Amino acid sequence: MAEGVMQRIQELSKLREDLVAREGSHRATEEDHDTLRRLDHDLQVLWDLRRRELAGEQVSLDEDYYDNYTRYTDADDPPGR
Repeated sequence: MAEGVMQRIQELSKLREDLVAREGSHRATEEDHDTLRRLDHDLQVLWDLRRRELAGEQVSLDEDYYDNYTRYTDADDPPGR
């Protein structure tokens, strides 16, 4: 795996933090709000993968992360996909 689950969590968390800061200063766009919803979903998926990884399961971002997880939404597809 070229990129680890924790590395991806850190990257998305930093991006989310930047967007929340922009939102806090009332400069966020509708696209930023959509991105935040997608990031929240993706981070939930990644933390689930991390828990699975810690439990000893072999996880792969290439195979597992890009599955269409719908566990965290009521929709058929994750937000922004």
